[in-house]
Amino acid sequence: MKVKKIIIIVILSLIALAVLIGGIFFVATKAFPDKFTSFNVIAVVNGDKIYESDFNNMVSGLYGSSNDATEAEKQSIYESLINTKLIEQECNARKLSITDKDIDAYLEEVIAANGVASKDDFYQQLETTYGYNKAFVDSLIKSSMEEKKLYDDVIASEVTIDEAVLKKAYDDNPSAYKLVEVSHILISVDDTTTQAVALAKAKALIVRLNAGEDFAALAKANSADTGSSVNGGVLTGYFGADNTTYVAEFVAGAVKLNKGEYTKDPVLSQFGYHIIKADDVKSSYEDVKDNVTEIIYGPIKEKAFIDFVAKLAEDGKIERKMTFDLTKDEADTSSNQTDTTNQ
Repeated sequence: MKVKKIIIIVILSLIALAVLIGGIFFVATKAFPDKFTSFNVIAVVNGDKIYESDFNNMVSGLYGSSNDATEAEKQSIYESLINTKLIEQECNARKLSITDKDIDAYLEEVIAANGVASKDDFYQQLETTYGYNKAFVDSLIKSSMEEKKLYDDVIASEVTIDEAVLKKAYDDNPSAYKLVEVSHILISVDDTTTQAVALAKAKALIVRLNAGEDFAALAKANSADTGSSVNGGVLTGYFGADNTTYVAEFVAGAVKLNKGEYTKDPVLSQFGYHIIKADDVKSSYEDVKDNVTEIIYGPIKEKAFIDFVAKLAEDGKIERKMTFDLTKDEADTSSNQTDTTNQ
């Protein structure tokens, strides 16, 4: 299993600021045409200008100089910048704007939760590894937090949660909403370790667990997931059967366990063999109510927010100054999407 490093956690959650909630996607793109300068206006949204530099900063920050995007991908990042501007404007109108203090507070939480030494170290890691400067990272954090604030504000008035619906869904299938927090030991399958050798090693560790040896100690000594092994294999955070952060085989093996149990047979995934232990389990309605709500009402909330942003575009004045040379298939796909343009 891949280690969850601080850089990956933050960049995926902040750069893709509207992927999970609003359906607005940032994707790779080719370098911008030479005829544009960094001060060229590429769109005007209700009087606010978006410049080529905004576009190029997002492209270089996300994808470096890969230069392999399709026209549809270029269009996607362009539209995402327009939608981000609409969200920013609506936040300002509702007095939901994010301040520098809000950004600092968020970063303090991220740093504390992920063991980074300081904010300076956090920014330095991003600068050194990806070339992301502080201004770029802060802009992503600000946009993400603005969208979350607007999302919460919109959903509070647009979506009504029916307790009876939640309770019936839970009663019909309680196991679907069970949450687990686990530790694991990973025995990798790679160029130096065959699947047969990894399986034998994993089975030998299970024999030692059956004999009473400590799971955390075995994880520290044997797990190939170095990110969790230092903590005895602990993977922080609860998840359920609908989780997509971890590979499907791992999730399926984990959610079958009761508290204190570990998998008696190694679980095979693309990363190798896992021995999974359930450190805690939540299964009562009160304990998993938030999870039931998210599973039942999550898609409804997302659609409500997507529709809201679309209405912002429909009611606003958007001047687009770029066109894209889409293939027929790309154009057909684009035409099937909701038109949020008000030229």
